[in-house]
Amino acid sequence: MIRLVPLALATIVAGAAHAETCRFSGTTSHDGHLAARTEIAQADGLTTVDVTLEFKVSAWISDYRYLGQEISTWRGNDLVSLAVNQRSFSGGDVVRQQWDVFTRRGDTLVASRVQAKRLADFRQRHPGFVRHWATADFGQRWLADYPAAAPERRPDLDLPAARVTTPFAFAFYWSRFLPSGGTNATVVLPGFKQNKLTRLAFGPAIAGDGWHRWATPLQHPGLDASPPSLAAAWVSPDGYLLQLCMDVSTAWATGRATLHADGCTGVQIRPD
Repeated sequence: MIRLVPLALATIVAGAAHAETCRFSGTTSHDGHLAARTEIAQADGLTTVDVTLEFKVSAWISDYRYLGQEISTWRGNDLVSLAVNQRSFSGGDVVRQQWDVFTRRGDTLVASRVQAKRLADFRQRHPGFVRHWATADFGQRWLADYPAAAPERRPDLDLPAARVTTPFAFAFYWSRFLPSGGTNATVVLPGFKQNKLTRLAFGPAIAGDGWHRWATPLQHPGLDASPPSLAAAWVSPDGYLLQLCMDVSTAWATGRATLHADGCTGVQIRPD
């Protein structure tokens, strides 16, 4: 058992019931569909941002489905801990099912992983975690059972922790509070073994009728330079995310994804 895991879980699961929940839906190129939910809470000086995302598309000769969850905990602007569950399926077959937990130790997020492609292997390697294999369980509480899964320590997945943000938390939460004059941000990429960082440069906001828009180029070795990849966020004057849009270009394909807000419930959570 990894000694750091219980500390990470105690940090991530600490606090009260969720105070703010928002839902989003959208489309992608090739008739894909997106759905997302954010649950944000503050307690004991910590802000927890729990984002789940589902992407489905029928492409070529197979259906593809991706499920992603990111649970990040922050003290002010500092990332304290991170948990990521990623699942992908092609034609109903499992391509990947991974549960990663990152514990902050100094300026490093120390990584552990639970994973398997087949249920039989999962039962053998992680018997205390088997009930989380089912797709129907996605998005349900799994962190409390993580130590019983006997997670594997993964130094190759360790991430820098100082002055960074995370993909889902930045897109769905921190983007709501960008300064009007623009800013830069460094985003860590959980699960990457190389090229684990991408840097965003937001210009000044553009004001519209009931919204402000921030945009940034997306630069990473996995992205092609032409046409450029871009991301943009539309935010209401009172700090609610209205829309996200991404245009992505790689060496083998281009695509566009747009998510619109369907509504929020609860009390709005702002950074401490």
